[in-house]
Amino acid sequence: MATPAWAQVEEAALKAAFVYNIVAFSNWNRGGSADTLVICANTRSSLDAALVDLGGRRIGQRRIAVRRNTGYAGCDVLVHAGDAKPKPADAATLIICDGCQLPDGVSAVALVREGNRIRFDVDTGSVAVAGISLSSQLLRLARQVL
Repeated sequence: MATPAWAQVEEAALKAAFVYNIVAFSNWNRGGSADTLVICANTRSSLDAALVDLGGRRIGQRRIAVRRNTGYAGCDVLVHAGDAKPKPADAATLIICDGCQLPDGVSAVALVREGNRIRFDVDTGSVAVAGISLSSQLLRLARQVL
């Protein structure tokens, strides 16, 4: 029976790696650059714990800080479960959904399971509204770009 739990942990770690790489290939089009990049996790799943493991890592000159279930103020990135419709306090928040179908009116990126693989879709309209640009390299890797 240990195999299903192990697979779940592996999936959560893989999704956290996707989040890290998506963020690494994102650019916030606002003036100034804070020293800290805040990822807010609100998935109510093992993905939250896997995202916490990203804390302290760096993307460029910014150190990652991860907050779990603490509201949406001050989030650069918000990772939520597919059944939630969060309203971040800052419009310049990259919203990543775990398990939703785009467009959902909220999320810019969706992590999706396709067979035994994890893929991602991008809603470029939601990305643009947030004032964020994604690299063309990242967009080429997406399963679907809307």
